[in-house]
Amino acid sequence: MALNVVAIDFGTTYSGYAFSVSPPHTELKDVEILSNQVWNSGTAEVASLKTPTCLLLTKERDLVAFGYEEEEQYADIVIDGNADDYYFFHRFKMNLHNYKNITMSMILEDVRGQPLPAIDVFSLSIKALKDHLDSTIDVKNLELDKRKTKWVLTVPAIWTDTAKQIMRKSAEKGH
Repeated sequence: MALNVVAIDFGTTYSGYAFSVSPPHTELKDVEILSNQVWNSGTAEVASLKTPTCLLLTKERDLVAFGYEEEEQYADIVIDGNADDYYFFHRFKMNLHNYKNITMSMILEDVRGQPLPAIDVFSLSIKALKDHLDSTIDVKNLELDKRKTKWVLTVPAIWTDTAKQIMRKSAEKGH
């Protein structure tokens, strides 16, 4: 059986992922761990292993962009006067630690104070990372058997059980 692992580092400021796609009967010591290296930081034209943890959605909650691409698009949206048609979230992860009364129905506010359920914000962010992973795997001409893949999502140990459960449910929803 092939050993496939995907690890998502969902960070407070930056996020990224690494993965292994190994042929059947591969020794653990021979497993190659790959990471995405094509997050382009927009106008600076710098490649990075991680991208900013920020999310741009339409009012209908459709994913527009995540990371560097999102930052650029949102700047254009603001300049064009269309910010009312979008949600822009950044640096939202630690809300799961900083708020005292965290519940599964917790609401997050975007930079303009527009509310959305936290599970939606986190799940769409995880989905954006997963979609980027899928395109990276396609570009590298690899195969990832999703039924045999183990998924890892970083969660701070200091978080409450409820905060960890929100991330778990978000990962399931975003998968």
